Amino acid sequence: MLKMLREEYQFVALAIIWVLAAVYAGPIVFALLPLSVLFIRTREMWPEMFFGFLLVLVLSDVAKDAFVSMNVFKDAKNTYIVVLALVFFLHREHFQPYARVFDLFLPFFLFSIIPLIYSNSIIVGVQKTMSYALLYLVVPNYVLYNFRRSGWEFFRNLVWFMVLVLLAGLITYLYGDWYSHVAGRFRGLFGNPNGLGIFCFLTLVLVTVVINLNKELFSFYEKVFIYGVILYFLFASGSRASSTAVAIFLVFHRVAARSPFLGFVLFLLALGIGEVVSSNLPAIVQALGMEKYFRLHTLESGSGRYFAWEFAWTHIQDYFVFGGGFGNDEFIFRKHRFYLWKMNHQGGVHNSYLSFWLDVGIIGVLIYFRSFLLMFIKASKAVPMSLAVMFSTLFSITYESWLVGSLNPFTIVLLTTMTMLTEEEIYAWRERSEAVEEDSAPGDLAQAPAMA
Repeated sequence: MLKMLREEYQFVALAIIWVLAAVYAGPIVFALLPLSVLFIRTREMWPEMFFGFLLVLVLSDVAKDAFVSMNVFKDAKNTYIVVLALVFFLHREHFQPYARVFDLFLPFFLFSIIPLIYSNSIIVGVQKTMSYALLYLVVPNYVLYNFRRSGWEFFRNLVWFMVLVLLAGLITYLYGDWYSHVAGRFRGLFGNPNGLGIFCFLTLVLVTVVINLNKELFSFYEKVFIYGVILYFLFASGSRASSTAVAIFLVFHRVAARSPFLGFVLFLLALGIGEVVSSNLPAIVQALGMEKYFRLHTLESGSGRYFAWEFAWTHIQDYFVFGGGFGNDEFIFRKHRFYLWKMNHQGGVHNSYLSFWLDVGIIGVLIYFRSFLLMFIKASKAVPMSLAVMFSTLFSITYESWLVGSLNPFTIVLLTTMTMLTEEEIYAWRERSEAVEEDSAPGDLAQAPAMA
């Protein structure tokens, strides 16, 4: 990590400037971010363009009640992805051949235009639809291009950067527990503890995929440190859903490596066992003596999620087939915020499936998850652990709506992982390297004149 910081000192300085600008001159961030991207581009700092995007998304998720000055990133982040997209279109030749993730989800993006007809806020709906499509276009192509330019050093620095983001959350301790914790749960740089938990889960998945594809990238002690940091913050967040998602990923990672079919069967079996466990969960938690960590008093109500799901389902009936366009779920919950507040619920749907359903209807849900499932199933033929990524992600989005959001610090991490699993240049790099070495072996060169 220290090596990465030394190499990225210019980017670190730029990030500090962003934060100071937000604190002392908030509006200037709207101009500073796009200008920074263009400046980085002129210096051919392509990895830093990607790291900067991830950092801006994290800063946009910083607790709004604790760090009011960081709220400017919530709107300013739109300028960052627009400039990234502009650079992509102006330098299309650099990115060819393009990453395949966008093409896999293209049918969904084309369909997502139709629900805008029923949107309650057409301007917001169009903006969110465009940003969602741009995210799936920009992120995989920047990841693949950076790999072509820097090789595995790009992923090595990315992992250390994400670990650094987690460690930076310790700064909030300087402001007291009121800033750093919510109901006794640590949130770090994220808006709430569940956000920290999701980031830990997705980071652990990405790290495991990277190590699985290139086992020599990190030393043993580096791996221990990286996993130790992730698991520490995961436990500190107190996120039950993310902790379970991590457990699902680690278990299925081992099983799927031996037999993808067995992994699928085990997943179906786990669903049945999960139903039995959930109905007896309070007794199990008490027997383990972990009432505090699992917040036993909220298990029955699912921390308000069950009420949110029921509320969302009643409104889905009005948007059952086509939905109401991207942002419809947020519009409905914002419209009824006083009623929800009286019912002790704060936040949104807390379920990506229901959020998608409100936004793009049942047709959109089927189109999106058809692409989602096919992508991971096809990827599992070359990288068996792809199924573990799929299973654990499907579980995680059951309890949070992060997959529906484009400009959050979570979807970008999943897209990065998806790119590694679907691009042969990345997952088959070792075979390609060995083939090149064989083709250029000294023996072959010696025989070349005779063959001629």
